[in-house]
Amino acid sequence: MSENNPKYKILQQVLDEETYRTDTSTLLAYDTNGKYLFRALNSNYFLQNDDNEEMQLLDMEAAEEVWNEMPNKHVTNIAAAFPKYHGGVGMDTYTNLYDD
Repeated sequence: MSENNPKYKILQQVLDEETYRTDTSTLLAYDTNGKYLFRALNSNYFLQNDDNEEMQLLDMEAAEEVWNEMPNKHVTNIAAAFPKYHGGVGMDTYTNLYDD
């Protein structure tokens, strides 16, 4: 990870009739071009583009592909990033809603 605290915009957007917020989602990976991959509280994945302030929902396969391609991993363990799909079901996964 090249930065300890990447600076993304705090955004909220309704996608497929659900509200997605960067400040309550878990950052998984990012690049230097202002793109950030998140896992929402509902376990859906979305990509945020800071340039145009848009969010895009991704299915798990697309999200994992983006995670693999992004140079900076905020969550470095694939089972923690994609717990439902890599044996992490039932394991404790980090969310920024916990008090550290």
